[in-house]
Amino acid sequence: MKKVIGFSVALAAVLFAACDNKENSYNFAQIIYPSGYGSVLYADQTVDSLRFATTFDWSISVPANWMHVNEDSMAGTVPQGYYMVKKIDVKLDVNNTDTIRTDYIYFHADGKTLVTAYTQYHYLNIERPVRRNYQFTLQDTARQGRDSLVFQTYGDDWTLAFKGGEPAWVRLADGAPTSGRSGKYTVHYQLDQNTTTAERTAVLELKSRGVSTDIRIKQLGLKAEED
Repeated sequence: MKKVIGFSVALAAVLFAACDNKENSYNFAQIIYPSGYGSVLYADQTVDSLRFATTFDWSISVPANWMHVNEDSMAGTVPQGYYMVKKIDVKLDVNNTDTIRTDYIYFHADGKTLVTAYTQYHYLNIERPVRRNYQFTLQDTARQGRDSLVFQTYGDDWTLAFKGGEPAWVRLADGAPTSGRSGKYTVHYQLDQNTTTAERTAVLELKSRGVSTDIRIKQLGLKAEED
C-alpha cells in the first residue's frame, strides 16, 4: 500500500481508496485542478493554482510569458512507496492586451506529459448585465426608474464612474459604491422617465488593476417601448 505525502488529506483519502487490493500497489499521475476545459479567469485575476497527484518524480513547464511559477516548484521527487498530492501557486499578469488569451501548463511524470489550460479574458467579471455581442448593455424601459449592475473585482483599486461625467437623466443611487477593495458588488442606479421617442445611452466605466470595461445603460424611448 502506498503512503501519502503532500498537502491534502481529503484528496489523499480518495486516492488511497483506489489502491489495487490484489497487488497492494499502484502507480499513477493525474492533474486534479484545473480539470475539464481548464481554468477560466478575468483580466484582473492574477492568482490561480495547479494541483496534481502522482507516485512518480515529476516536473512542470510553463511556456507562457504571462504565467509564472516559482523556480523551486518546477520539479519534485516522490520516494518509493509513497504518493504525493501537491498544490502549486500560479501567478498571472493582468490581461491588458484587449484580447482573450489561452496557454498551458505541462506536467511531466514517468516519461509522459499531461496538459491543462488557463484562459484569461480581457474584460472584468461583470455578472449583470450578461455580455452579448461583445458588449455589456443594461436595457431599461422609458418609464423605468431604477436598475442595478453586479460585478466582481480581484484588485483592491477598482473604481466606477460615468464616462464624460454623469448624465442629467441617470445617476448612481445614494450610497452606491464607486470604489473599494476586491469582492462582489451590486450597484443601483436611478433613471428619469424618458418622455421622448428617442432612446438614450450612458456609459459606466469599471476599472480594476489598470483594466477598464464599459457598461452601457440604454433607456428606450416611448415609441420603442410601445412597439
